[in-house]
Amino acid sequence: MYYSGRQKLWILREVSLPPMKNKTPMPTLDEERALYADGYQFIAGVDEAGRGSIFGPVCVGMVVLPSQNLDDLVQELNEVRDSKKISRPKVYRLSEKIKEVAVSWGVGAASAQEVDKIRITAAVSEAGYRAYADLQNHTPLKIDYLLTDSRMNLSKLALPAKAIVKGDMLCLSIACAAILAKTQHDILVRQLAEQYDEVYQLQTNVGYGTAAHIYAVRKYGHTDHHRKTFILKARQLPLPE
Repeated sequence: MYYSGRQKLWILREVSLPPMKNKTPMPTLDEERALYADGYQFIAGVDEAGRGSIFGPVCVGMVVLPSQNLDDLVQELNEVRDSKKISRPKVYRLSEKIKEVAVSWGVGAASAQEVDKIRITAAVSEAGYRAYADLQNHTPLKIDYLLTDSRMNLSKLALPAKAIVKGDMLCLSIACAAILAKTQHDILVRQLAEQYDEVYQLQTNVGYGTAAHIYAVRKYGHTDHHRKTFILKARQLPLPE
């Protein structure tokens, strides 16, 4: 092509570039391997989704991965990453893969009304206990150990547990649980969203407090499924331009 002004001819050549690498590291089975070596067999990863949303439930996923053929397992789940780092369509696709691979899995939810009544930390715990019950309904297991996100408290299960900071980035079982939790959260929010006008844009923000969502709450008021304890804070924010 010609560069205007100096009429200089630029010759463009096709250059082969190396494939782009995924900069988000894959969570590992290091924690699980250490526990298997200590004699534990059924290790459940646990994580939540929707903790910070202003509409709808908070959800918890629980996943027990196989304890055999771990190298094959890592290969089969090699696309699993922190659920916040991958697209929603990919999260939903991986959710189905995880359910196929897992020894057992479960999801649980606590409603916006429960969040307002008992506050978010206790609501996450309640959702976790429901995820445990759901897991037992799928495939009853005597879980030996819990690997959880650092903000999870499931003390009523009376199981040995380890809380891992940024667990969904580092630990494969927790990352899988986070993907199931996120998928369930989005499904439930979109079901609730069918009851309301699209002024809240719930099909796209899936309950989180985007600027447009906060603006709609301030302009049109809240629904029965908005978290009152959360939107009180949102109302204090300035309206977007």
